[in-house]
Amino acid sequence: MKITKQLFALLAVLSAGPLIFSCASAGNLDASSSKSADSLEGSGSAGGKSASDKLPPPPARLREAPVFEFSEDKIQIEAENMYYEGFELVGDANASKSYAIKLLDDSSWAIAEIDFPAGTFEGIANVLAPDSNHSRFTVFVNKDTYLVYGSEPPIGKYELTTRSLVSFTLDQPSRVTLKIQQNDIKNPANKGQSGMTIDYISFKKIK
Repeated sequence: MKITKQLFALLAVLSAGPLIFSCASAGNLDASSSKSADSLEGSGSAGGKSASDKLPPPPARLREAPVFEFSEDKIQIEAENMYYEGFELVGDANASKSYAIKLLDDSSWAIAEIDFPAGTFEGIANVLAPDSNHSRFTVFVNKDTYLVYGSEPPIGKYELTTRSLVSFTLDQPSRVTLKIQQNDIKNPANKGQSGMTIDYISFKKIK
């Protein structure tokens, strides 16, 4: 049978049709898959990653007290970066570095050392107290003790302990031992409480 130019062109178009359709369908499928993945990534806890999935890796647990150096006019010590026992590490996107530690009972303690210059300093902590009956703890600066607590209210969210300042003066540059625990064992009247989450403690030089 003799194939004319017109018939040859028609056959070529018909044979190419399924290929064109197949390519178009594959392109739509890729675009659809990409869109679904993008939607899932940005959907948060409604079907994507949970808040805990987005936290950075937890800090390594220390086995001895770390030493920090006070520089310029302020220092902030993350509680989870202290040497601690009896505290629970808490992952929390609302904490300053995504982690904090929860004071469990009267045997809990956390320690760090800080090299301070001479001067007068004030310290405050950032804490989350679940209620007014679980909001107080003791801060030791060497042998001096301070009962620290939140503003109450607010309660149930992170807040600075601006009502209970840790204040001290050093006559010369000194290495200070900072300790956090529930109670002041030398003063039973200053009884702390368990249950609050401690984010960090910071010190600033005031003169």
